[in-house]
Amino acid sequence: MIGCRYLFLSKGDKIIKIPQPKNHKYKSVPQLANQDVLEVILYYKNKDRKPHELLAIEFDRFHVDSNGIYEETDTDRKRALHNFFAFGMPNLLEEKENHLVIPVAPIIPTDNEKRLLYRYLNEKLPDLAVVAPQVVESKIKASREKYEEFKRVAKKLKN
Repeated sequence: MIGCRYLFLSKGDKIIKIPQPKNHKYKSVPQLANQDVLEVILYYKNKDRKPHELLAIEFDRFHVDSNGIYEETDTDRKRALHNFFAFGMPNLLEEKENHLVIPVAPIIPTDNEKRLLYRYLNEKLPDLAVVAPQVVESKIKASREKYEEFKRVAKKLKN
């Protein structure tokens, strides 16, 4: 069985496990009110109902309001899917004249955020911690490569 876990990492080196959002609405996290956070989503295989093998990881950044609530808006969803819609079918882009599309940069955790995440995994989910650095670095590398590819396509379309 596959599971996922949502974590918020704050600038103050706090990691808070949160429940999976329902209808794009996150539960209130008052201790993170008015802060920018890094959302980490861990996807893993379960063994005996416990996280066993880390499969993938995703990152996102956003601001938590004064009540500690973040609600994903249509604008956030459009930003998240911008590159897919803009560069998923470049042949359609070529048909549009004077259409300059700028790719959205990937969300990359800082070195401090990565250390904090690894420490959390070592303490709370040691089975996932074994491959976490490889999975994280692989995700970062793939995100950067995809971004560079999108930039090349955008430059090509500009000329």
